[in-house]
Amino acid sequence: MRRFVVARIRSVPMLEALLLVRSSAEEWRVPKLVARLYLPEARVMTLIEELCSEGLASFDDGMVRYAPSSRDVDEMVSRIAAIYSRHVVAVTELIHSALERQAQDFADAFRLRRDK
Repeated sequence: MRRFVVARIRSVPMLEALLLVRSSAEEWRVPKLVARLYLPEARVMTLIEELCSEGLASFDDGMVRYAPSSRDVDEMVSRIAAIYSRHVVAVTELIHSALERQAQDFADAFRLRRDK
């Protein structure tokens, strides 16, 4: 589960958006997601794109719906939802630590090194 979160969940808002669209079989209109996530529409559209690119949702004609790419992905998201509901801080810290590690790796790529 940790690997899945680190590899596919880019931010806490992305996880929140995923769990929100998963919470109902209905499709979600963008304005409703904007209102529920308390984020600007542009940010919500970015989250929708990220969910779709990770095979977690689909977006068509202004409607978003939970659409895991496989049964295994659906089961993993169910496990994450259950754990997140009981361990919000731990899951949030896992996501943030992955983001910090990625930022450090990016910064290190530009570090000038002296050859011996």
